[in-house]
Amino acid sequence: MSYRELIDMALHGRSVNSVAKAIGMKQQTLDRYVKGQTLPDYTSAFLLAKEAGIDPREMFMALVEEEAKKKGVLEKISEGFNTLLSLVKPRRTYVPAW
Repeated sequence: MSYRELIDMALHGRSVNSVAKAIGMKQQTLDRYVKGQTLPDYTSAFLLAKEAGIDPREMFMALVEEEAKKKGVLEKISEGFNTLLSLVKPRRTYVPAW
């Protein structure tokens, strides 16, 4: 799930102002998160995950992906991971562990 989808889930179609009041956050701060201008810190991400009704780990993973995307790192990570996968060749016979 993307960061944008998680933010939408936290809002539940409500205004930024009403959600900010409900979770004890400044309206301007939440507005910046909604617009993607800044990403929430851990505490704010936890509150947003709780408001969205999702596991906080899912929110944290979405934040990692969003930050990597903003820094242009996601493509590099994907390239490196795909290179590693291409080096792995499945074994046709089983080798005992001992």
